Amino acid sequence: MNIRKEGYPFIGVAALLAALLFRTRAFALRVLGILPLLFVTWFFRDPDRVTPSGDDLVISPADGTVLDVVETEEDRVGPCSKVSIFMSVFSVHVNRSPVKATVQEVRYRPGTFHVASMGKKTDDNERMIIYLSTDRGMFRVDQIAGLVARRIVCWLTAGQAVEPGEKIGLIRFGSRVECWLPRGFVVTCKRGDKVCAGQTVIGRLQ
Repeated sequence: MNIRKEGYPFIGVAALLAALLFRTRAFALRVLGILPLLFVTWFFRDPDRVTPSGDDLVISPADGTVLDVVETEEDRVGPCSKVSIFMSVFSVHVNRSPVKATVQEVRYRPGTFHVASMGKKTDDNERMIIYLSTDRGMFRVDQIAGLVARRIVCWLTAGQAVEPGEKIGLIRFGSRVECWLPRGFVVTCKRGDKVCAGQTVIGRLQ
């Protein structure tokens, strides 16, 4: 199992705690020490994914549950569909590019830390805003912090080329990702669907 290097400090702390508790004679404390180590290691897992091929496809940027699909309008994207995905603490937290594109802008926006599944309340949450330019329109992907997740990591820079399913960042300990699809693309997922980053098709060119 692949483990993200961003998790090494957390795994190290959990391992130290486990080692200290394992020196006690209490079996319950020994078990209690191992559980956080197992959880943190599992949280930062980075499984291999096989991304469907096709220039007409939009791939899920995150693992989790689709919270909502709405028709809206965004300044740069124009008339579009927005897909919101909730990532629980049990989801894989590595995010991936939904399309083949050139990164136009990556912008950090500070904000609040509402629970990531609470709909419009999360509009003011801390987030990383990513604009992806394609020959079929502008896409936008937001990595959004939640109540527990307060550390967003993005590996992209402006001008960088990305492929569908390419790893673009991660969010630590439960969060939300939103993806704006420009006009001409039809959303193929619905509220309540389970999706996998880099693997599940969430949209298709009409």
